[in-house]
Amino acid sequence: MTKREERYPAKFPVVLRKGPEMFSATICNISRGGGCILGVPSLQKGDTIVLDYGAGQTRATAVWTMAQMTGLKFESRLSRNGLNAIRVLSTPV
Repeated sequence: MTKREERYPAKFPVVLRKGPEMFSATICNISRGGGCILGVPSLQKGDTIVLDYGAGQTRATAVWTMAQMTGLKFESRLSRNGLNAIRVLSTPV
């Protein structure tokens, strides 16, 4: 069994792209391998999106959805700098 990466609470605005559609969302927790976003009710499990987090972009897959929350798995792990940019610039939760 693999150990789950440490997740950090966040409140950080991002833009998601799914094909030609763009959505504003908020990251509510983050790790180097994935995160949870709020505010995009139209995502379904298995959807692939591009997450723009200001310091960069990463492709991600929705691994679960519940109401307006979606769990994402990043195609490539975030760099330490990318993760820290989100953590440092995040509004306190």
